[in-house]
Amino acid sequence: MKSKQSWHLLKTPAIIGLILILAGLYWYGAVEQLVRVNTDREATDQSAYMDYARSMYESNYTVVGGRNRMPIYPFLQSLFYRPGMTDEVFFVYGKYVNLVLSLVLLAGLAFLFWRFFRWLHVLTLLLIVAFTVFIFKAGYFQVELLFYCMNFCLFLLMWRLLQQMSWPLAIVTGIVAGLAHLTKASILPGLGILLVLAGIKWGCKGVWVALQSRHTSGNTIATKALLSHVFPLLLVGVAFLITVFPYINTSKQVFGHYFYNVNSTFYIWYNSWEEAKQGTRAHGDRVGWPTMPPEEIPSMAKYWREHTVQQLISRVVDGGQSVLFNVVHSYGYFKYSVIYLSLLLVTMLRFWRRVYQAVLANPILYLFLALYFGVYLLLCFWYAPIASGNRIILAQFIPFLFTISYGLHRLLLSSQLTLSGHSVLRWSFTTWQSCLL
Repeated sequence: MKSKQSWHLLKTPAIIGLILILAGLYWYGAVEQLVRVNTDREATDQSAYMDYARSMYESNYTVVGGRNRMPIYPFLQSLFYRPGMTDEVFFVYGKYVNLVLSLVLLAGLAFLFWRFFRWLHVLTLLLIVAFTVFIFKAGYFQVELLFYCMNFCLFLLMWRLLQQMSWPLAIVTGIVAGLAHLTKASILPGLGILLVLAGIKWGCKGVWVALQSRHTSGNTIATKALLSHVFPLLLVGVAFLITVFPYINTSKQVFGHYFYNVNSTFYIWYNSWEEAKQGTRAHGDRVGWPTMPPEEIPSMAKYWREHTVQQLISRVVDGGQSVLFNVVHSYGYFKYSVIYLSLLLVTMLRFWRRVYQAVLANPILYLFLALYFGVYLLLCFWYAPIASGNRIILAQFIPFLFTISYGLHRLLLSSQLTLSGHSVLRWSFTTWQSCLL
C-alpha cells in the first residue's frame, strides 16, 4: 500500500519531467534543422507563403491571392510581420513561429490521443509523430504541420458522425471542414466520401424509421423522424459553405468558379510540372481565368479524351513507385506504419470473429475508412508527376496511424485471455509499446 502511495506522489512530477526533457530534445533537434538545413527560403514554396503573408499585411488583408495557397496560414504569419522587415529577418521569424506552433499542435494531438488511449499508448504515438515527422518540418515557413492537425481533427469528426449523427456534431464538422479547406485545399475528396456514405446510412435509416412511425403514429411524427436523421447531414454542408463563403465568393467574382484552385482545377491534369508552367501558369491562372483557347485548358474530360487507358494506368503505377520510394527513404515514419499495420493484421486474423461482428455492426464506417485512405493514396499517385514529395502523402499519416492504433487498442485491450488473473494480451501490448519507446 505504501509503495503505491509513493508511486502516486512521484507520478505527476515524473511525467512533467519526462515531458520537459522530450520537449527540450525536440526543440534542440528542430532548431538544428531550422538553422543548418532550412537555409533557402526559395525551397518548398516558403518564399511564396512569405509573399502572401506580407501582401496580406500591406494590403490591410484585402489581397485576393493566387488561388494556389490557402489564406489561414499566411494570415497567421502576417500577424508577426512588421513594416521594414527584410526577407531574411521575416524568414527567420516565420520559422520560429512555425516551431512554436508545432509544439502547440503536438499538445493538441496529445489531448486528442488521450481521449482514446492510455498514457503509454499516447506517449508512443506522440513520439512517433514528433520525432519522425514534426521535427523535420517545424523549422519551415510552411503550412503542412497546421494542415496535418486540422485534417486529423476533421477525420475524427467524420469518423464520429458515421457512428452517431447529431446536430451539434454536424455543425462542428462542417466548420472544421471549412477551416481545414482554408488551410489547404485538399479535404474535398474526404468530405465528399463522408457526405455520400453518411447520406446512404442515415438517409436509409431515416426513411425506415419514418415508415415505421407513419404506420404507428401518423405523417407528422414520420416527417420529424426522417428530418432527425437527414437534417444533421445537411448541416454539415451548410456549415462548411458558410465558413468558406467569403473566400469562394471572391473566387467566383475574380476567377469565375467558386472552388477555383490552380492545383485541382488545372495542374492535376498535366503530365508534368514543366507542362503546367508552360500552360495555364504562363497564361495568368494566378490572377484570373487563364487567357488560353478553351480547347487548350486542361480538364478531366480533356485528359481522358486525349489519353488511353494504358496511359492512365501507367501514370498511377509510375506515380505510386515514385511516392513509395520517397516514403521508404524518408524521415523514418514508414517503419512504424509497417510495425503497427503488421501487428494489426495478425491480431485481426487471431480475432477474426470480433472483426467480422464489428464490420457487420457498422459497415458504412469501415467502407468510409477503406475509401478514404484508398482514394487519397490514388490521388497522391496521380499527382506525383506534378509533386511527389513527402508533404502530400504525410497529410494522411496521423489519421492512418491513429486508425491502426485504435484497431489494435480495441482488439487487444478488450481481450479476455488471462493467466493467473492477469490479462496476458494487455501486458503484451504494454510491453511492446515500451520496446518501441
